[in-house]
Amino acid sequence: MAHVEPVSAYPPASSRTLAQWLDPELGERYAPDFPTRLREIADARAGAAGMWAALLSTGFAAVVFGGVLFAVTGRTLPLLTWSIIGAVLAAVAGWFLRRVRHWVPRSGISVSGRGPGTLRGGMWAAGGILFLINVFLVIGALTSGRVLSMVLVDIGLVFLLVSVLVVPPAIVGRGRRTLRRQTQADPLLAASLERERLSWMPTGRTEMFGPL
Repeated sequence: MAHVEPVSAYPPASSRTLAQWLDPELGERYAPDFPTRLREIADARAGAAGMWAALLSTGFAAVVFGGVLFAVTGRTLPLLTWSIIGAVLAAVAGWFLRRVRHWVPRSGISVSGRGPGTLRGGMWAAGGILFLINVFLVIGALTSGRVLSMVLVDIGLVFLLVSVLVVPPAIVGRGRRTLRRQTQADPLLAASLERERLSWMPTGRTEMFGPL
């Protein structure tokens, strides 16, 4: 039985090839917030990748922080504790992050956060929070004399802010370009998107398959 797309005021998915829908020049003709199926796929993939990348970065940061504690205190217990937790977290997050590369989310799925949406926004947010907290850390260090403790707290804070506020926006902000690049380099992903193009039907929320 032949696939019949419903009548729509917008061009059907079959009106262009996948490569044509992915063409950046076509995407520039439509506002960035114009909803399409390809943009929905790219944004959901970027949101999921940003989340797992944040956890992966947090795991690496935990290992590094354990090394810093060992270098400062000479104690092996903090090194082992932070390293084991960080390695497990990084391994799990890395496994899920690899799965996102071939993932084509179902229609209507949205993976988004309320944080910054670009690398610049993430850096400004992290920098602002770090500055404000450092004001109190400096005051605490000067009044208590516990400079080393404050430095360690500051290092851990930097790792955390980078993982949570810098890494995800860097991925989310490039989500659509990343989908275009990965589709060109990954035949499996391209085949999945081609199947999606042939089977997708417009919804009340999303009237067009593309552009990206």
